[in-house]
Amino acid sequence: MIKALNIRLYPTQEQEILMYKHIGSMRFIYNWALDKQIKYYKNTKKKLSTTELGEELTVLKNTDDFKWLYEVSNATLKESIRDLEKAYKNFFNGSRFPKFKSKKKSRLSFYRVYDRMHFKNDFANLEKIGKVKYKADYNIDLTIIKKFNNPRVSFNGRVWVLSVGIEVQTQNIY
Repeated sequence: MIKALNIRLYPTQEQEILMYKHIGSMRFIYNWALDKQIKYYKNTKKKLSTTELGEELTVLKNTDDFKWLYEVSNATLKESIRDLEKAYKNFFNGSRFPKFKSKKKSRLSFYRVYDRMHFKNDFANLEKIGKVKYKADYNIDLTIIKKFNNPRVSFNGRVWVLSVGIEVQTQNIY
C-alpha cells in the first residue's frame, strides 16, 4: 500500500528562488511542448511522441537563448512533457483539450527525481537546489527509504511542501 506524506520544507532565500525557477521552467516547457504538438498536428494530422519532444527539448536547451534551462533539473523538464502526454490521453478519453498554463492560475509545483532525493540530519537533499531543512510529523525514518513515488514540491501560498508516496506494509485486520 502506498502512504502519502507531506513534508514541510524550510528553504533559504536562494533555494526558494531556485524552486520558483523550477516552477517557471516546468510551465514554460509544458507550454512549449503543447505549442509544438498543436503545430505538428496541423501539418501532419499526427501527434509527437514523448521521446521526440524530449529530443527537441535537448536541442532547445543547446541554443543560446535557452541556456537558462540548465539551471533546473532535466528530470523536472521531462516530467512536464509527460504531464502533457497525460493531458492528451485524458483528452482522447473524453476530457477537454489541454490548455496553456498561465502564471496566475497554474499550481505552483514541480517534480523531483526520487532516486536523487536523500534525507539526513533534518535536511532533504534535492537535486539542483541543495540541502533544504525539513520537518515531518511522522514516526517514519525517512533516511532509510530508498524509493519515493511521484515526489513533488509545491507552494500553497504560505509554505513549501514536499509531497511523496512511500510503500508501506499493510497489516492484516482479520
